[in-house]
Amino acid sequence: MFIGSKGKLMHETYGYNPRLLPQSLHDSYGKPKQTIARIQTSHEMNWVEAAKGNTKASSPFDYAARLVEVMLLGVVSLRARTKIYYDGANMRVTNAQHANDLLRRDYRNGYKLTL
Repeated sequence: MFIGSKGKLMHETYGYNPRLLPQSLHDSYGKPKQTIARIQTSHEMNWVEAAKGNTKASSPFDYAARLVEVMLLGVVSLRARTKIYYDGANMRVTNAQHANDLLRRDYRNGYKLTL
């Protein structure tokens, strides 16, 4: 629930079924115009089709990659038990060297990551 100066906005999981409160505010506003294209399938299939080059991703890969990187750095900070400063260009934590151990892994014998 979001509380504003003119009323409240409430919705279900993932923003489904949004409604303004009080009901009179909801009724006076009406349904908003659609300004963003909607996917015709599930978000999983949208991702698959975008990866194949058949459609545009509803969440572009370049944006999503940065978002995931930031989220994972939050996990690194929690596991390192300290605030971290990250040098993205060099992919290194600059103030907590032990946190850098969480950025990479040593693979078991016989396994390696290839690009």
